[in-house]
Amino acid sequence: MLYYPRATLSGEIDLDTLAEEVSLKCTATPADCYAVIISLVHVVSNALKDGNIVRLGAMGSFQVSVKGTASNSPEALNQNNIKSASIFFRPGAKFKKMLGELVFYKKKI
Repeated sequence: MLYYPRATLSGEIDLDTLAEEVSLKCTATPADCYAVIISLVHVVSNALKDGNIVRLGAMGSFQVSVKGTASNSPEALNQNNIKSASIFFRPGAKFKKMLGELVFYKKKI
């Protein structure tokens, strides 16, 4: 039997808490931050649907990725060849830096 490391979660943060935390770092109210976050989700979703890469500065970028099957010719390639779609996230510099600063330890069972 082999054992592999894995990340364990220590909790979660919801949209209300996120909006509250963001509001503490700027002059916007929690309600303003909540509205901006919800609007950002809609705008990013529409931009991805339109085939755009969405770059959010230090946060990173999002783009749609597809998996599918091959076709014998370009003419035969169509929507039926696409088996699944997903959103690919590329973290920005701050997230990459954070990953390099993580401290790992063995969790007691």
